[in-house]
Amino acid sequence: MATAVVVALLVLGVALDQGLLGRAGSATRGWVSGVRAGAPSSAAPTGAGASPVSPAPSPTTTAPALDVPAAPRIVADHLTFGAPRKAETAAYAARHYGTRTSRLRPTMIVLHYSESDTYSSVRSLFEADLPNRGEEPGTCAHFVVDQDGTIHELVPPTLVCRHTVGLNHVAIGIEFVQSSRGHDPRWATQQVLARRAQAAAGVALVEHLQRRFAISDDKVIGHAMANQANEFRDLEGWRNDHVDWQAPEVGAFRRLLTQAP
Repeated sequence: MATAVVVALLVLGVALDQGLLGRAGSATRGWVSGVRAGAPSSAAPTGAGASPVSPAPSPTTTAPALDVPAAPRIVADHLTFGAPRKAETAAYAARHYGTRTSRLRPTMIVLHYSESDTYSSVRSLFEADLPNRGEEPGTCAHFVVDQDGTIHELVPPTLVCRHTVGLNHVAIGIEFVQSSRGHDPRWATQQVLARRAQAAAGVALVEHLQRRFAISDDKVIGHAMANQANEFRDLEGWRNDHVDWQAPEVGAFRRLLTQAP
């Protein structure tokens, strides 16, 4: 379980439930050639469609040294998520997971990048609650981490949010504001990891959620890894077609985390 410190891609397509958490303390995460100093070396966008090709083995992705706050400041900016959207969510869960509920007991965290450059555009799309692949509710993520390190909570992590096919019933979704701008998806994720404020905020948020829900490091995955997760389940036969946050970049992110439970 993480101690000191503490990502629903937008191709079309959560401060806890009330208030804010304050910053307290910091810890520096040092890196040498992509491996946290003193740690053993290990190499370890939203919707549906065809299964992505598993990423080929590649060199370890590096990340900068980070000053990570021990507790993240989370800004509540909740989407409209009243009875109608909860009913849509419960119906979606019944069709795809066999359980009619909008409540979430998370055991995983899925990282995404937004394929946009502004927080406002991300929030606007999620607020719209537009059908995706012909079904309601619209896509959403629980949290959005802006490029300046601001963490926005859009949906409480105790509600199901539609961000990853096959895992919405078990996973918290975190979006990092970043566009691929025509580059390879791995390039986009590497921009997030290289952006100190954003990466540090993401690590702080994930570690906070790990402590709250007892989620281990190996259950922090990328959208590109979702179809291979043991928890993956979709009664309609849907699969993810997104390739954001592939294994090398997720490995780099995990190595920034302090502990596993």
